[in-house]
Amino acid sequence: MKLQAQYNRISVVSSVIVLLIAGIGYYFLIHFVLTEQLDETLRVEQVEIQDFVRNNHSLPPATTYKDQKIEFNKVEKDFPQHFGSLTLYDPDDKENERSRQLVFPVQVNDQYYAATVTKSQEATQEMIGLILLLTLGLIILLGSLLFFANRFLVKQLWKPFTSTLASIRNFDLDAPSPIKTEKTSIHEFIELNESIHMMTEKVVKDYASLKHFTDHASHEMQTPLAVVNSKLDILIQDPALSEKNLQHLQSIYNAVDKMSKLSQSLLMLTKIDNKQFNDSREVDICSSVKHKLKELDEWVQEKSLAINNGVKDLHVTMNQQLADTLISNLVTNAIRHSEPRSTILLQSQKNGFTISNPGANALDKNHIFDRFWKSADSEGTGLGLAIVKRICDQYGYSLKYEFKESTHFFTIDFI
Repeated sequence: MKLQAQYNRISVVSSVIVLLIAGIGYYFLIHFVLTEQLDETLRVEQVEIQDFVRNNHSLPPATTYKDQKIEFNKVEKDFPQHFGSLTLYDPDDKENERSRQLVFPVQVNDQYYAATVTKSQEATQEMIGLILLLTLGLIILLGSLLFFANRFLVKQLWKPFTSTLASIRNFDLDAPSPIKTEKTSIHEFIELNESIHMMTEKVVKDYASLKHFTDHASHEMQTPLAVVNSKLDILIQDPALSEKNLQHLQSIYNAVDKMSKLSQSLLMLTKIDNKQFNDSREVDICSSVKHKLKELDEWVQEKSLAINNGVKDLHVTMNQQLADTLISNLVTNAIRHSEPRSTILLQSQKNGFTISNPGANALDKNHIFDRFWKSADSEGTGLGLAIVKRICDQYGYSLKYEFKESTHFFTIDFI
């Protein structure tokens, strides 16, 4: 959910809740005030009755009006006055109506009477209902105004942020251009824009520096390794060397070869991470597979492996070098970890590619594509499958590993 929508929802809901609480409180306050006002009217009637009794030594006549009724009843003794609310039937309107009543004692010639003054609350209830209706209408009006105000005014308020976000989304390190920001007077957005400008400038500089390093590191690292290899080749051919010295030289040769492959793999990963393989074309996966199998034929023959190549008519759009690396790493991985005289199967689907080879135990799905992770008996660098995963991630391809019926399956979905 967008921040603006979340803010609008919270703002409108909280405002409506506050208005409802205020409306309920306002209703009870008005009800209390009007009831007190009605009680004050009853007290006025009480004073008038008491004055009449004091001046005339007799009770005033009992009266019945539309909204007021006064009556007297004999009682045995004095009692405290009290107010009460009750519901009485109105024969004229043929309905029950709420009334307010005051009962107080009156003494006439040593005789106590209970004077009862009853006034209808009909007008009060109508006024309270009208006030409640107006309050609800006001709540609905204010809620609607607040909703539309938040929807349009807040949207305008957040316009500089959305503009900056769109510019960040379109930012490309391979063709960097300044982040476009709208002029704003909001302090937080000004700070955000300044921080983004500083960050992008630093990122562009760091990226350029890293790219420069990557472009030159391969040559600088491979040259010393090539010199070491050539010197080792010369030393190994020396007939004066003993068998023991030859073994030592072979160990050094193997270590240098592994270091060379490791540096090449790390540089490949760095170039992929820096997106330095931008050019894409239609790649024939079937042709790449055949070419790689031809390159590795001597290794395959050495291990007496059977290669069942069922890859047919599979074309994808990607960088040619990355496609060759993808196929090479998967095929090399399958050959390296297959037992002698076993079978490696390569198959193509409509938009996918699968390579399988037999194995004794399943690999760890959670770490198989991690850098430098490898099984205990592996002699590789631990970067082959990591490079495959990184290439798939760059193009959005799905890479899956499964182990079933004592066979490893690596499947790529090119959609």
